[in-house]
Amino acid sequence: MNEWKRSLLTGTIVALASQLYWNVFVSGFRISPAVILLPILLMTIGKSISTIRITVTTAAVVFLFRLFLAASGLSSSPETAGQLATNSIFYLCYGLLFSVLVPSKPTVSYRRLFPSVFICDLLSNLLEVCIFESGRSGTLSSSMAGYLILVAAFRTLLACLFLAAESQYRTLLKKEEHENRYRRLFLMTTGLKNEIYFMKKNSEEIESVMSNAYRLYERLSAMDVPDDMKKMSLSIARDVHEIKKDYIRIIQGIEQEISEEYDEKQMSFQDLLQILEATTYHILETRPVHIRLVFQCSDNFITREHYELMAVLKNLVNNAIEAIEAGARRGTIQIVEHLKDGQYEFSVSDDGPGISARHLPNIFKMGYSTKFDYKTGNIFRGVGLYGVKATVEEKFSGTISVESEPGRGTRFLIQIPAGALEEVN
Repeated sequence: MNEWKRSLLTGTIVALASQLYWNVFVSGFRISPAVILLPILLMTIGKSISTIRITVTTAAVVFLFRLFLAASGLSSSPETAGQLATNSIFYLCYGLLFSVLVPSKPTVSYRRLFPSVFICDLLSNLLEVCIFESGRSGTLSSSMAGYLILVAAFRTLLACLFLAAESQYRTLLKKEEHENRYRRLFLMTTGLKNEIYFMKKNSEEIESVMSNAYRLYERLSAMDVPDDMKKMSLSIARDVHEIKKDYIRIIQGIEQEISEEYDEKQMSFQDLLQILEATTYHILETRPVHIRLVFQCSDNFITREHYELMAVLKNLVNNAIEAIEAGARRGTIQIVEHLKDGQYEFSVSDDGPGISARHLPNIFKMGYSTKFDYKTGNIFRGVGLYGVKATVEEKFSGTISVESEPGRGTRFLIQIPAGALEEVN
């Protein structure tokens, strides 16, 4: 919506609200709650628009609207054109004062805004009453001025309460947006760090392939074989070496981007669970399931290994969701943590369909998966539980076990030495 449309909208809202009024003090002089809306609209939809433009437009719309009502006989108290013009002077005066007292609406503080609203309301009303009284050769009494001060104070209070509430609401929205972005960034970083972990493992295997290829070249060089076979073995070793260098560059590039974008060095386990809970419920909103999450942290701790720990728990929770989704589509996923005998124990359980005895011995094997995408025909790559086991055992020097009973559910138990997780100050 462009500036003129917003100015017209402001004028229309004020004109409609001005039909609720009280005639007091002087015939034709109105006290209207529309003046409560004017500063609110100036500081919201008109925040980036010239105050003079908005108030001039509002004065014109109010004048024409009331003139139409008076001419058509729809007005409950017909007014002359002079009276209507005098009423419109209020908005012109209000706009002029407001533009002087609040020259920059986007940056004005409440400490300056609220007194300015009161002054604009009071002085504009005084000017309007003086114009009415001058036509009647009357004077402004002290009691009338007192009433105008009370009216201006009351309307200012209501307008400022609304503006303060609107500001608080915007702050809460920004905070929520910031927290959502923080969670998305944290989970993205967790995923990337998990992938980097496997890429580094693969680079070790690439190094082994390169070494074997070079040893093959050395053996062939000592044997009476055609030169093209020797060159081919050496070429393979060189190509694998170049692939490894490119692989390392990719890893370094991702690690650099992660470190620049997200620099959280440590996190409490309770905060980690809160992020996992919020993001899991967000995922569940898009799935045709009814799953209840129960997260229990008995012994909180601070850790630098929050990415790896999140990757482990998130993977197990996602597996539990998929298990329940494949079954009754209704269930409970529970994560329980506590410290026992110098080890942190993490239990991730669900009441899904369970894992059959035939599949249970193979679930931690690389590439093993029972999940199948019926839309694409692809079998899932099967690195989830393998990655969980590798992280627990290699990164944390811990253990992972699984218990499952078909039709009753599954429980993963992870045990990690406290020293592998706790941040030592």
